[in-house]
Amino acid sequence: MKTGISFLSGGKDSVLSMHLAHNSGIKITGIMTIIPEDPESMLYHTHNVELVKSIAEVVGIKWIPIKAPKDNEIGVLADALKNIDGDYLITGGIESNYQKKKFDIVCEDVNMKHYAPIWGITPEKLYEKILENNLDVIIVSVAALGLEEKWLGRHLDKNNIEKLLYLAKKYKFNAVGEGGDLDTLVLDGPLYSKKLEPINVEKIWHGDRGTLKIPKLISINK
Repeated sequence: MKTGISFLSGGKDSVLSMHLAHNSGIKITGIMTIIPEDPESMLYHTHNVELVKSIAEVVGIKWIPIKAPKDNEIGVLADALKNIDGDYLITGGIESNYQKKKFDIVCEDVNMKHYAPIWGITPEKLYEKILENNLDVIIVSVAALGLEEKWLGRHLDKNNIEKLLYLAKKYKFNAVGEGGDLDTLVLDGPLYSKKLEPINVEKIWHGDRGTLKIPKLISINK
């Protein structure tokens, strides 16, 4: 059986990709998260990445957190993968050629294959797959005209997805959130043994953008 390391930020794209890899027959043997020193990292997600520990716990797979200094963001990934057995690095990239090329090069250097099952997917197809795979996704940050404070914490069910796609066309923001227009967190999915619930959540709003500050996730029975 082929094995893979799932590169997880906790958001919809990486968690969906983990599920799709599993469904394709790849055994997920580790969940890796890069925690960048640079809050403006162009390569890695920075929002709520420490919460991936809770996702790994309910999925029942070892979490591998890696701290990345600003001047060596790609080097720490390569070093970590050299010490891990796996056929694939599974990522949730959709549009960023910069990120994909970096991962392609690293995987080639460490004799792994880069598996990006949603690369190039349309927004409509992405959200269709999210619904098909029964992922419970909430919005945890917004930074685009058309996405008001009320969107923070919303679950991306069919109704809200339709509204989101409409607003993306109207206001010309990226419907899947590339470029930081929105970020998400996945609270439940088929691979989760329990669902996750944020506690002590605080909304932080800065006039035209905002985030959900989530200090902790608790697991509850489905």
